[in-house]
Amino acid sequence: MNEIELRRVTSLKSALEPIIPFLDDDSIIEIMLNPDGRIWLDQQSRGMFYSGVTMQPEASERMLRLIATSMGRTISETCPSLAAKLPVWGCRVQATIPPITEAPAFALRKPPKKIFTLEDYVERKIMTDAQRDFIISAVKERQNLLIGGGTGTGKTTLANAILEVISKTQDRVYIVEDNPELQCTAENKVQVLICPPLYDCRNAVMDALRYRPDRIIVGEVRDGSALDLLKAWNTGHPGGLATIHANNPKSMLDRMCQLIEEVVPIAPRTLVSEAIDLCVHMVRDPKHPAGRVISGIVAVKGVTQENTWHLENLL
Repeated sequence: MNEIELRRVTSLKSALEPIIPFLDDDSIIEIMLNPDGRIWLDQQSRGMFYSGVTMQPEASERMLRLIATSMGRTISETCPSLAAKLPVWGCRVQATIPPITEAPAFALRKPPKKIFTLEDYVERKIMTDAQRDFIISAVKERQNLLIGGGTGTGKTTLANAILEVISKTQDRVYIVEDNPELQCTAENKVQVLICPPLYDCRNAVMDALRYRPDRIIVGEVRDGSALDLLKAWNTGHPGGLATIHANNPKSMLDRMCQLIEEVVPIAPRTLVSEAIDLCVHMVRDPKHPAGRVISGIVAVKGVTQENTWHLENLL
């Protein structure tokens, strides 16, 4: 790190002072500032809660401008939204300032320092012993798994726990993501970071086939690359894993169809049902000590004569 970069990091740390304890706390997975100045936290063992800390608008806006500058970006009245990566800590930052919000607001998603295993999920009662065993069996049988849920339900954390199981299979793993959040300890792996519009998820998934992968993993399916992924899973590359935003297991499949229809007029529902074997759905649960829980696991059995999903609820 040269002198200019060192000064920039020093200034950034000074601006970040109110939230540095949260950045350094490995149990905190997300830090959120609301326009009213209150900072909320999402903790793995507790869920979301108010930290008791506030930031003045001037201080938070200064911090956001320094983050933007450190990334060669700008946040201002004419460009009031920022999506960036926080240097040093590697957090994903989404931020806004007036006039989009009445005062600065941000959400900082921290990369996981500790991989939660499926055993940890059972210990914290986020999943049952039977659910854990079923997921492990699905990995061993090279079934394609889709993890769904809303924002902050722990989809990526669960994906990392399943990746820990996949890493023990000796398979060659190809991983596509837009932020470096997936952690895979497999010896034989390729991890690709997309950077739209130069290199998007469709490019990465299509390139995957040339890397001779045994398993193709996508951090989050969010566009027409869903079609390419399902084709790859269904043509000699089973045992994949991906996450998607959806409200329930059925809507996970509906959402895949919506994404596919970004590139073709009508989604091939038969392909969707053949390529996806298992849907695991996560929800937030404020009554649960961990703040989130597996709401259901369903097996995809095909499409009925009425063109609806044939699903089998498991466990």
